[in-house]
Amino acid sequence: MKDVKVRYNLRHHRDGDGPISRLYETGEITEHTDQALRDRMVDLVLHARDAETDLIGDVIGYVTQVGARPPVPGWTRRR
Repeated sequence: MKDVKVRYNLRHHRDGDGPISRLYETGEITEHTDQALRDRMVDLVLHARDAETDLIGDVIGYVTQVGARPPVPGWTRRR
């Protein structure tokens, strides 16, 4: 998955200054990012928002593959 797709998938799921927003805004992945995404996915399932659930699932796969990392310079300009 490309970085721009990660941002696209997360655009409606930001969480203030939480780990999802940090991934969206800076590309940072912490030990809390995966769990925050999984919690969001559960919320979406409970509200029958299946298409969004799939998008968050894709981001979880990306986070798992990439692993923890600090903010990425130029994240919002990456494709």
